[in-house]
Amino acid sequence: MIRLSARGAHAVFEPGSGHLPELTIDGASVLWAAPWRDDPAVQSDAAIPWVDRRLGGSFVCAPFGRDDADGGPPHGLAANAPWRVTRAGPSALTARRRLSRGRVEARLALRDGHPALYQTHLLELDAPCSFAHHPVIHLSGGGRIRCSPKRAALTFDADEGAAFPRAARTEDYRFDGRDLRDYPAAPCEDFVALVEAAPGLAWTALERVAEADTILILKRAEQLPLTCLWISNGARQVAPWLGQTGILGIEDAACAGADGFAAALSGDTRLAAEGVPLVLPPGRHLIPHAILRLAGRHEITSVTPGDGVLHLATTAGAREVPFAPEHFA
Repeated sequence: MIRLSARGAHAVFEPGSGHLPELTIDGASVLWAAPWRDDPAVQSDAAIPWVDRRLGGSFVCAPFGRDDADGGPPHGLAANAPWRVTRAGPSALTARRRLSRGRVEARLALRDGHPALYQTHLLELDAPCSFAHHPVIHLSGGGRIRCSPKRAALTFDADEGAAFPRAARTEDYRFDGRDLRDYPAAPCEDFVALVEAAPGLAWTALERVAEADTILILKRAEQLPLTCLWISNGARQVAPWLGQTGILGIEDAACAGADGFAAALSGDTRLAAEGVPLVLPPGRHLIPHAILRLAGRHEITSVTPGDGVLHLATTAGAREVPFAPEHFA
């Protein structure tokens, strides 16, 4: 494990999996790590993919989801194999990993007084590949999602336990009168892809009720035009899950949603009709991403970078948060 620390923020990177199982900002935990990471029976069970055995916090996926094109592990080697750390300091590190279709370099950093984890991933691809960030957050008492404008939300064929209708589409965040932005109270297992409405800085804000905070995630919409929500609240009963509750993945991606890598490559998926790229083309891609935590619940309506800050418009008025705007320059 490699520990990173700055004033007000701490993180842990696991080179053996590429996962970041811990992120603490202003003394509060931001990310969820699976409790079975310390269970010897689960860790020795080769039938469980490494990504699930080491499931923790945040990681990147290349390709995203089921690899039915190259036959690799779910979420690709980036989430299932060791990374080589090439530079590590008190508050930042760089690590590299070979992929089935190229290579990726991760640059992770904390900054004194900034309530944020800064991530940049440099991909050099030999062939088209889907990609996603995969932060997993725990809500012990429910929550509410707010986000930059989306033009559609799509569900997929799912296992038993889905709260929302299968293979459906909506333009107002509602399925059968239920708003997907409200974390379901009843047991469910759902996957929903939100399609960005416009390029530029895009964001998702999660207001956690019991934790009394707001988790804010930033990306470039033109690079990752989808935000996929994995909602897992007690309905997944297979081992090692056994009914884990209050889990939410906020997965910014270029992918085919839950339809797999082959569908992303072929375009044989409903998401192709939305007119967004489902894979990154061969070549070099520099992808910035950030995860922030704000004390208190904030009904955010817009996010704008400023001089050393993020300007947040909320229903209660304007707010500024220390931030390095050059991260998305």
